[in-house]
Order: sequence, then structure tokens, then C-alpha cells
Amino acid sequence: MARHRRALGYWGVMLALYLSLWLGATLAPPPWLHATMLFAHLASIIIGLGAAVFLEYNGLLWMMRRRTLADLRHTERSVSPLAWLGIIGLFASGAFLQPNLEDPLTVIKMAAVLLVAMNGIAMTRLTEELARLPAHVPFATIPPRVRLWCVWSAVVSQAGWWTAVVIGMLNTAVR
Repeated sequence: MARHRRALGYWGVMLALYLSLWLGATLAPPPWLHATMLFAHLASIIIGLGAAVFLEYNGLLWMMRRRTLADLRHTERSVSPLAWLGIIGLFASGAFLQPNLEDPLTVIKMAAVLLVAMNGIAMTRLTEELARLPAHVPFATIPPRVRLWCVWSAVVSQAGWWTAVVIGMLNTAVR
């Protein structure tokens, strides 16, 4: 059942990105709407990136034995909805910002956001795996495959979010 939900999630993310890009290529919003959506876009980045940084910071604290796995699980349940709010906000507001898909940097930015969303869905499997472990298990004692998975998911998340932020900043500076 969880695998089917993840599959639907992957398809849902791809459809949402496609719709956002299609609308972005189709719509010509008035300046007031463009400005409003730019604000929403920036707010979505702050919310999503902030949630990701906070979650991965708590994962790092777990690795350093300064938090328990139970603490990390609580944090994950608290901030995951915010990360998804950020991603959904980026897709929704981005549709009104007329992304230039002929610009290679914009294409990389879209790929980074897609990667972040897909990683978020994939992390639900990791969350299920971590839920099988005792609440106070130290990071160093979990199976190496799961340790690598935790680190890899965090690196992919941060690389994707920061790539999107930096490219967004560069694209804004060029305009």
C-alpha cells in the first residue's frame, strides 16, 4: 500500500510540475499578479528550505548523539508538511512567473525542485525504515545501508534546495 502511495506521489509531482510549466508558458499575468506570485514564491522557498534545513540539522544532531531517533521522528512529523507546503507553493506561484525554459539555468532550477520533491517522496520509505528501529538507537549502530541512505537523502535535499535558491537569485539579478 505504501509503495502505491509513493508511486502516486511521484506521478503527482511530475504532473504538478508539468502543469506549472505549461501554465507558465501559457499565461501572461498582469504586473500586480506577477509581483504577488513572486512574493509567494519567495515565501515558499523560505518555508520549504527552512523545513529541510531544520530536519537535516536535527538528523545531524542525532548522528552526533545530541538527539534521539524519537526526537528526529517528532521533528520529521512536524516539519514535513511545511516542506511540502513550500514545494506546492513553488509549483503554484511559479506558474505565474513565466519561467524561461530556453535558459539552461532555469531548466537546472526546475530539475532541482523536481529532485527535491522526488527525494521527499522517497524519504517516506526511509521514514518507514527508521520507524522499525528502537526510539533511542544511536545513529552509529543502525545498519550501514540505512546510515548511508540517511546521509544521501539529506545531501540530495540540501543540494536541490540550495541549487534552486542560488539559480533563482542569479536569474533575478540578471533581469
